Amino acid sequence: MTLKHFITAGEFVRKFSRYSDLALAEPIVVTKNGRPRNVLISIEEYERLKERDQQAFLAADTPDHFLSAIEVLARDDAC
Repeated sequence: MTLKHFITAGEFVRKFSRYSDLALAEPIVVTKNGRPRNVLISIEEYERLKERDQQAFLAADTPDHFLSAIEVLARDDAC
């Protein structure tokens, strides 16, 4: 995803309603002193990202029951 909308913090404060509406369709990057600082996104996008984040884990943290199921599948595929 390419971020298109970059606005200053001052502009964000002055035109909050406008950017709040735009964020329903795509992220809005808020800058301070010329550097990206925050991103405004819709609640739906936030919830989607949170759900995806909760589904991810490190390979080293893979639960044993998942590893067992993967091993069974790998054995079945080898036959």
